[in-house]
Amino acid sequence: MGSVDEADSAPIRALLFDDDSLARLDGFVVALGETIDAIQDDEHNGQLEEAAKRAADLSRDARGFGLPPLAVAAEQVVASCRAADAARIHADIVALTDVVRRVRLGHRGAL
Repeated sequence: MGSVDEADSAPIRALLFDDDSLARLDGFVVALGETIDAIQDDEHNGQLEEAAKRAADLSRDARGFGLPPLAVAAEQVVASCRAADAARIHADIVALTDVVRRVRLGHRGAL
């Protein structure tokens, strides 16, 4: 792990949205809290296939909204779940949780 520099903690803003999709983006960002909670619960309950499925869905949606850092972090969770590496899964979910926090900060700051 190492120290977190400012770029790694900066708010993340969506790159691809217009006025018509702003409401959908807002709903997506609001739902991120529940999504990350569900992925964390899946990890805790040993439901790695479900965690991987949720993370894959999150990655797809994040790409659609122009949120590449979120998509990449979710893809890392998918890969670690498929590898069944408990330490890596946990670390990747912690990293994903932080990216979710940054996306929420970026979106709320953009409104």
